[in-house]
Amino acid sequence: MNVSRNDSDGSSLSSGNSAACVLFVDDDRDVQAAAHLLFRRRGIEMLSAHDARDALTQLASHSVNLVLLDLNYTRGATSGREGLALLRDMLVLRPDLPVIVVTGHSGVAIAVEAMRAGAADFVMKPWNNERLVALVGRTLEERVAGQTADAEPVMIVSSPELSRIVAEADRLAPTRAPFVISGPPGVGKTVLARRIHALSHDTGAVGIIRAEECDALPEKGRSWIIRDVEALSPQMQRCLADRLDEGGAPRVIALSTLDRTVLETRLDPRLMLHLGMVMLTIPPLHRRPDDIAALTTHFLRYFAVRHGLPGPDANEACLAALKAGTWPQNVRSLRAAVERAVLTGNWHVPVVQVQKNMVGPATLHDAERTLVETALRKHGFNVTQAARELGITRPALYRRMARHGL
Repeated sequence: MNVSRNDSDGSSLSSGNSAACVLFVDDDRDVQAAAHLLFRRRGIEMLSAHDARDALTQLASHSVNLVLLDLNYTRGATSGREGLALLRDMLVLRPDLPVIVVTGHSGVAIAVEAMRAGAADFVMKPWNNERLVALVGRTLEERVAGQTADAEPVMIVSSPELSRIVAEADRLAPTRAPFVISGPPGVGKTVLARRIHALSHDTGAVGIIRAEECDALPEKGRSWIIRDVEALSPQMQRCLADRLDEGGAPRVIALSTLDRTVLETRLDPRLMLHLGMVMLTIPPLHRRPDDIAALTTHFLRYFAVRHGLPGPDANEACLAALKAGTWPQNVRSLRAAVERAVLTGNWHVPVVQVQKNMVGPATLHDAERTLVETALRKHGFNVTQAARELGITRPALYRRMARHGL
């Protein structure tokens, strides 16, 4: 994480009563360094992010007033699609956030597309320093930036399983289709529901209904999120089915820990006809090891900023143990484990039973040896396959085998 804080040695831009904070997303570190010097002279705090995931973490962790957004982060990429996807995710998190697109390879056409998607303006590389500062100042004056967001609304997606679910949710979000989002506690059902609402055409606030406490449906509201929908009383289920039969009915995003088969036995058949149009099921976290690694990085940075403490190192051995851990409350459990690690300066990693009659907790050294040995034995000491399962390279696995005498 790159944060620049310096006293102003030139004219100052501000948002409200505090110095403005700009997040610049660009994979080119030379461009970042040039921008850092430019804004420092004007008393502007600048945060740096080099890819989409880093940008979302910075946005969740800091009171950002404006974003400068490059559109390509992968070497050789010129289409701008990475930046457009990040723009959408940032505006889900902060709908009123002013974003200025910085484009070079992608050209004017993709910048115009970005403005249609919600960007405030664009600037071409190489930029004129004074014009860029003037544009930033004018944009800050015209747009009132919101407060910093919490970590929870950020949907960190890395695994193929969750990527498919989020892509389907994004595709249908602009429609009025109802949803059922199912999955065990803590997998992110509410976060996905809020994302769907943010990407819809509904500009109003979304109503939250707790089914177990619901004794009357709201009179108003175009969009409702109903938590634990199966807990609605039979009377409330019939009332909701009646409401959904009417013209101009609210859009309902129902959340449940039950799968479709069980849910069909718990809900009124007429209500299930409405709600069961689209059903998205989020798998438990232990089945999404790529998301465990991505979330760990996100939460480490978030809590380091929140508590003002350096986060402990999440090396390959630690990530392997985290991926093999048990997470009863899924993302909530991982979030708590990472926050504890930041506060204490040490990892307390739960280790699952990876060998017969061997159950954690254990030290990271013991956990690493157990994980490596188990993977090797499982694949008949085929190093390539074992390394693939552990999510590390073959040289990295050889080093660990030597370290543990395997």
